[in-house]
Amino acid sequence: MVELCGSLLAANHVHLCRDLKLAESQDISRFHIDICDGHYTPHFAFGDQMVRDMRAETSSVLEAHIAVYNMPAITEPFLSSGVDIITVQYESSELPSRLMKRIRSAGVTPGISFIPATRFEEMEFFLDEADFVNILGVDPGIGGQEFNSKILGKVETCADFISRNNLDTKISVDGGVNTRTMQAIIDAGADILIFGSGIFSGDIKNNIEEIRRRIAK
Repeated sequence: MVELCGSLLAANHVHLCRDLKLAESQDISRFHIDICDGHYTPHFAFGDQMVRDMRAETSSVLEAHIAVYNMPAITEPFLSSGVDIITVQYESSELPSRLMKRIRSAGVTPGISFIPATRFEEMEFFLDEADFVNILGVDPGIGGQEFNSKILGKVETCADFISRNNLDTKISVDGGVNTRTMQAIIDAGADILIFGSGIFSGDIKNNIEEIRRRIAK
């Protein structure tokens, strides 16, 4: 069964905990937290103190997606922030394997994220090093984009590689995931769907109920 994850970047930033609790009331137990430096992506979000405060309010799985330059230094304070998973952005990380080893040594689960343009041949090397591979459905940091359907082939290829090599790596898709695109993503082999505005824009309870209703069809 595919797992649903809420991306807190799309929640109300003044009422993050309220929105998280509303999602939890509908059995969402995994939350994606984008860490943005205003350089690799044009906006800023979120700091390690926010993550620490969020951890004090929830036992749900928290995953920090580090989409920044100077990644080792910025990742360091998140190692003790209470997150369960830290996902590094491949294209802005000079030594992703070394950084994932550092993350794992701190007792945190490592993941790795790829933009739509990155070829599977570059991704393949990391599929047995990361517990999670996050495939972006849009380019990071640019609002209003349509889901890039070309990534579906990459999801299928990753899922096939993971199966053939008996790996436990899970595939998530982030960006452009909504009720129109989710079935194709599920069919391609994704394990985790990361919803932003699909969950947090408007009525959170109704949004999640509609997502689950469509998945159950």
